[in-house]
Amino acid sequence: MKLEDRYYTSTEVAEILGVSLRSVYRYMEDNKLLAEIKTATGRHRFTRQNIIDFLYPDGGGQQIFEEEGKEETSKIIKVQKPAKKEIVKKIEPAVEEEIVEEEAPAEETGNEEPVDWLAKFREAASKYKEDEEEPAPAPQPAPQPQPVYTAPQPAPAPQPAPQPQPVYTAPQPAPAPQPAPASGPNLMYYRSMLGGLKDVAQNLDKSARNSNLDYAFTLYAGASLHKPVKPFATLHSYIKSIDRDFFEKILRLTPANKDSAQLCLVISDDATIYNTKEEIHGLYVVAKSQLKNDIATFGETSLAQEMADVL
Repeated sequence: MKLEDRYYTSTEVAEILGVSLRSVYRYMEDNKLLAEIKTATGRHRFTRQNIIDFLYPDGGGQQIFEEEGKEETSKIIKVQKPAKKEIVKKIEPAVEEEIVEEEAPAEETGNEEPVDWLAKFREAASKYKEDEEEPAPAPQPAPQPQPVYTAPQPAPAPQPAPQPQPVYTAPQPAPAPQPAPASGPNLMYYRSMLGGLKDVAQNLDKSARNSNLDYAFTLYAGASLHKPVKPFATLHSYIKSIDRDFFEKILRLTPANKDSAQLCLVISDDATIYNTKEEIHGLYVVAKSQLKNDIATFGETSLAQEMADVL
């Protein structure tokens, strides 16, 4: 297969490498596969050189394509040589047989089968995957120390125990009772490098579905899926605590304060929230009872008035 000088999509790169689309994303996260361009919607585009650099990180791939170009140039030169051969034949007939025998391989070279570069690419990708999954060598047992003979020492004479001195301690007042910590979800505020609120919401949904993870929008983001509400600047979404690192990485989030945040991850492991969620307009939102409870908990009085007919 001959790679053209154009931009390739992630799906095309996965077909060329013979791996899944998820493996392509993993190579990108590990900085083993680089993309030349990232569009405003988060799509990646790869050049011919990006694919060659991934398959041949030591630079061997470039040499293969240069040798391919040299081979084609050699074929062109060999096709042109017979014209010179006829001139030599007229001037020095005695050398004709030697020149014909030297040029005979040119016809055989023209009949060589084309190289299947796609097979070579997949073979290199398979070898790269095997090297990546090669298990670490088993640890060697630590050397056992050799016993050292030590002559027995006489036991020390017993010393009289020191007598404790009485110490006066003033009575301490009883500590004041501490208020119990407030129970509830943990709120984490972020800004995303993916774009606006719509891009963040779509990427959160897509990433969660592809990885089979739970999420559910609430507050203004959840209410807006039931009916139009006044403009808002922050999305609120429930996720599980174990999934927080995944969403921070896949959505390219950076911590932010509450006033400038685009996304608020509501960390909660309450299974009821995810088991009762609803799908509206292709996105998941908490149940109406949970949405009503969240609006009251976070003190969104104006939103409660807007959603009175729905809740």
